Amino acid sequence: MKIVYVLNSGKPGGMEKHVFDLAVGMKSRGHNVFVWCPFGPIVDWFTREEIPVIPREIKSDLDVFYIKDLVTFLNIEKCDVIHAHELKAVVNSLIAASIVGTEVRVSHTHTPITEWRVGFFNKVANIAVDTFMINVFGTTEIALTDSRKRLKRAEGIREYKLQVIPNGLDTTEFKVSSKDKKTFRKDILSRFGIDNKSHVFGNISRMSKEKGHTILLRAFVNLVKNHPKKCGNCYLLLVGGGELEEELRSEVELSGCSDRIVITGVVPREDLVKYYSAFDTFVFPTLAEGFGYVLTEAMYMELPVICSDLEVLHEVGGDCVIYFPVKNVEELEKCMYKLFAEDDVGRNIGEKAKKRVESRFSLEKFLDEYENLYKKLLSGYKENRMRNKK
Repeated sequence: MKIVYVLNSGKPGGMEKHVFDLAVGMKSRGHNVFVWCPFGPIVDWFTREEIPVIPREIKSDLDVFYIKDLVTFLNIEKCDVIHAHELKAVVNSLIAASIVGTEVRVSHTHTPITEWRVGFFNKVANIAVDTFMINVFGTTEIALTDSRKRLKRAEGIREYKLQVIPNGLDTTEFKVSSKDKKTFRKDILSRFGIDNKSHVFGNISRMSKEKGHTILLRAFVNLVKNHPKKCGNCYLLLVGGGELEEELRSEVELSGCSDRIVITGVVPREDLVKYYSAFDTFVFPTLAEGFGYVLTEAMYMELPVICSDLEVLHEVGGDCVIYFPVKNVEELEKCMYKLFAEDDVGRNIGEKAKKRVESRFSLEKFLDEYENLYKKLLSGYKENRMRNKK
């Protein structure tokens, strides 16, 4: 098969990692793969894997020049499958693919629009556009879990268009020995002047509104101030960058705990395992999520995890993580204190979590499901075409 993946982001994140794993996996199975995305760090990801990248950015909701270029590309390459990620890419890609007659047109808005942190009228308009494009021009829309499927169905996407395929984790990135974990932890903590005996709460995610960094920041400050003796050796390590980074840095300066909080900015993908090794507890206070890639990463690293009480995170984490009500600073503080004070609780959870990821979210299963979907859709298209000829 010839497959083209389309996204309108060049910066690292969960969606981008999803596309990368999918593209690399399909290439390893003998398929011809192309990627359309803007310039940015992830272009290097694909280039290292010798996957052709066409660097294009969608500059408006309906970008006529982008559509024209994509139509030309599809006509030349005769792709069997186009798989677009997130709304702008979905709209522009489905139009181009429909003009050309690309057989299989898969779309995937990772976080259902219902949960976007945007104004009411903006949300309604986006849902209307997304639903129309998928129902009229799309072949299949992906949902990462059953709850994501229900939300997309409620938005108006037809039942038969929806297919549930969870993310898969490339565990090879996170397979490290106990000795290496200790070395990584020592290296990272010394880099920021943190004593190795400290208890480190950590988070890895893009710094944007929906990720809930301010909730975590305020809960940590309360924890330190309410338990000055017991939590005197606690630190918060926020790994990542993004649109809210400077705002968060300003809040840290005003918190009275700036000596206990570190914001790293963007770090190389290959360093993530080192940061996970440096954490004692992983905290994921997200307000909306399509799946939660970092949740599976932290679980595989056997870290005790505290996360928002979102339905999708229950589907991913099961009984292997501790949940707190979304946006509730006080309850998050209580959970953080409990895990800090009761080591056995966190240790038992961590062991179960790794087994859950291995059994439910393997990369091979993820790739099998997508490859089978593409083949099934392509076969169905060809059968319909033959029937029409008769």
